[in-house]
Parts: sequence; C-alpha cells; structure tokens
Amino acid sequence: MTSAIAQRIWNSIGPILLSALSIFLSFLLIQPIAIFFDPSYTLLANRGLGKIAFTVLVIVHILLLLTFQTKNFLRRWFQTNVLFLKSTQWLKTFSCFFISFCFLHTLFLFICYGLGAISYVAPSVKSINSLIFKMGLGFIATFFLAWTEELIFRGTLYPFFEKTFSVFTSMFLTSFIFMLAHDLTNPFNLISRDWKLGLGLFLLGFLLNQLFVLNKNLYAGMGAHAGLVFVKVFLRRLPLVGYFDEAQWPWWFAKDLRQAHLVHILFFLIIIILLLIMSKKFFIREKELNDSL
Repeated sequence: MTSAIAQRIWNSIGPILLSALSIFLSFLLIQPIAIFFDPSYTLLANRGLGKIAFTVLVIVHILLLLTFQTKNFLRRWFQTNVLFLKSTQWLKTFSCFFISFCFLHTLFLFICYGLGAISYVAPSVKSINSLIFKMGLGFIATFFLAWTEELIFRGTLYPFFEKTFSVFTSMFLTSFIFMLAHDLTNPFNLISRDWKLGLGLFLLGFLLNQLFVLNKNLYAGMGAHAGLVFVKVFLRRLPLVGYFDEAQWPWWFAKDLRQAHLVHILFFLIIIILLLIMSKKFFIREKELNDSL
C-alpha cells in the first residue's frame, strides 16, 4: 500500500523534477555560447532574452511531457491552453479581469500616495505617438507573458498534479513552483533571503490558481495576471510615481509591491474569500451529485 502511494506521488512529481533538471542542464550548455558573444552575459539572470529562452525551453519540455499523457488529457490541454483562441468569447472575460486587476493595482498606488509612501511625478511626454506605440508594444508583451506563464503553471502543472493530488494540494504545489521559477539563479533565495518577494509570488500564484479552478478556463487568470503586470509596464514607460528613500518607507511598503506586507495581506484576504466561494461551489456540486443518486 505504501509503495503504491509512493509510486503515484513519484509519477506526478518525478517528471516535473526531471524536467527542471533537464532545463537547468540545457542552460549550462547554452551559457557558454552566450558568453562567446558577450562575456558579461548571464543567461539565467537576464530578464529579456534569458526569460524568452527559459519560456521556450519550458514549453519544449511541456510538449515532451504531453507525449506520455492520455488522449483525454491532451484534448483537455489543447482546449484549455490553445483552442479557446479560435472563438472571440474569451475576450470579454479576459478584458473584465484585465480591467479589474489594473484598477486594483492602480487603486493600491493611490492608497500608497495618500498614505505618503510614494510621490507623484509630473509626466514628461515628448511624443504622444511614440508613447502610444510603446504602450501598444507593452500590452502585446504583457499579453504573451501572461499567456505563456498561465499555460505553464495553471494550464499544465495544475491539471498534471490534480491527477494525483487534491485541489488544494495541487494549487499549493503549482504556486510553490511558480514562486521558485521567478529566481532562476538561485530559486531558494525566495525562501531564505528574499522571502518577502517569495511570499508575494506564492500568494499571487495561489490566487491565480483559484481563478483557474473557479472559472474553469485559462483566460480569466490571464486577464488578472496581465492587468497587474501592465500597470508596471505603463509606469516604466511613463514614470508617474516617485519613491522616497528606503529609510522613509512605512513597514508595509516596498518599491516592488510583491514584497510589500500590505499587498501580502490583501492577497491573503482575497484568497480566503475565494476559498469560501470554492468551498460553497464544491458543497453545492456534491449535494447535487448525491441528490441525483
């Protein structure tokens, strides 16, 4: 009995561990090539090309993983992650979540401004057309970032874990890996040294998992993910926010809002609310099944 349980757990976690090892070894092989072109280049630490290379490698490994799955799993995977794009119905849900989470991020910045944690910087725009063009490119990049990350974590890892584990355990494991994947040079820094960032990433991952489970689609989480990121992209291109010296920051604030304790509290409250909604939905579903029997 114990060996059977251990085998089931390994069948679920083993391929993920082997894929992670394979990705790391692939980076070790690619890194010397990158150094040949630029001696100062560190592929794992790079946010641009490094992130693209990481995403491509992960998707390649996902495709390899899919070759060992059942036809039913493959059908659901393509329907969840790719085929929804054939219809325009997903755009409404995506837009609603995108706007809602853009608003939440912006509202939080206004709260920070009102409490004296940040300052307002008057915009300096040299060319409206150039700004619009940059914002358009920023939105496209944000969309593909949200799509690929949701495809990897919610669209693939979560259903893969759910074959063996409970919904809650699957959400926990997926969120934990989501957190670790955001520091490719030393993932466990996010548990030890950069634990504030790690906590923010874990809570965000858990929240996105809940949206995936509740909505039964990828694009709700894509919208939420893109909405949060796009505000950062917007402020990068039009810096309206000024930051005081770190010594003046209140205890609940951080320049990277994922490290801010107030964001942790807000994420935690949203997670509790969504857990209550999930529990209610599962209870109603179970009751309907029992009544039908």
